[in-house]
Amino acid sequence: MQDFTLEEWKNVFNIGFFLAMSTIAVLSYVQARKTLFSPIKTEIFKLQVEEIKKVLEVFNHKHQSDFDQETGIQEVFEINAREMHMAYINCFFKDQVEPPVELIEKLKSAHYGAIISEKHASKFFVKVSAGEEIKQTPQVRNDNPVEPALKLAKWNEYEHGMINFTKKYNDATDELAKLASSPLLPKELTDKIYKVIGINNKNLSLIGDILTDAAKKMPTQYKTVEQAISFQPTWIWNEYNNQRESTNQSVSDILSYINKHLKINEIMK
Repeated sequence: MQDFTLEEWKNVFNIGFFLAMSTIAVLSYVQARKTLFSPIKTEIFKLQVEEIKKVLEVFNHKHQSDFDQETGIQEVFEINAREMHMAYINCFFKDQVEPPVELIEKLKSAHYGAIISEKHASKFFVKVSAGEEIKQTPQVRNDNPVEPALKLAKWNEYEHGMINFTKKYNDATDELAKLASSPLLPKELTDKIYKVIGINNKNLSLIGDILTDAAKKMPTQYKTVEQAISFQPTWIWNEYNNQRESTNQSVSDILSYINKHLKINEIMK
C-alpha cells in the first residue's frame, strides 16, 4: 500500500473541504429559498382563501330556485312570453284587441340586451364577405292576411329567435364571470364556475325554442278574442322548467372541490 505524501494529503483535504463547503452552500440556498418564499406563499394562500370565500357566498346552500331569483330568469321568461302573445294577437285579432300601452312600455323598459339563437341567425341572417354586394330578396307574401287559413299559415312560421333579457339577469351573469376571472382561483374551480355560466346561457337560449314550440299550440288553445286576452304563460313556464338544465349538480361540484382543496374534512377530524 502506497503512503500519501504530505502534498497529496493536502490535496485530498482541500478537495474534501471544498466539497463540504459546496454541499453546505447548496443546502443553505435551499433553506434560504424556503425561508424567503414561504411568506409570499402564505400571503398568496390568504388572498386565495378570500377569493374562495366570495365563491362560497355565491354558491353555498344555493339551489336552482335561489339562482332563479338572483338572475330574474322568470321575469326574463315572462317578458318574452308576453311578446310572443302580442305577436299572436297582432296576427289573429289585430282589429279587435289593442295591447295596453302600459304593458308595451313595461316590456320595453325591461329590455337591457338580447341574444339571437344560432338556428334563427342561420335562417334569417346572411354572411357576406368584405366588398360583397348584398342581394335584396323580394317579399312576395302578404304580411297582413285576412283569410283565417292564411293567418294560420303565417303564424306557423313564427319563431321566437330573439330572446330579450333584463339588466338584473345581465348583472348576475357579469358577477359570476367576474368571480371566475380571478387569477387567484385554481383553474379547476374557475372551469366549474364557467360551467354554471354556460348552463345559464344555454337555458336563456332555450326560452326561444320553448316559445317557438308553444306558439304552434296557441291557435288551438286561444281560438277566440276572450281566450286570447286571458292568456297566462304558466303552462309554457312549466314546459320550460321540464326541459332546462339544472345548475344543482354543478354547484355541488364547486362546493366539493373547495372542500377538497382546503382539506376541510381533514381539518375537522
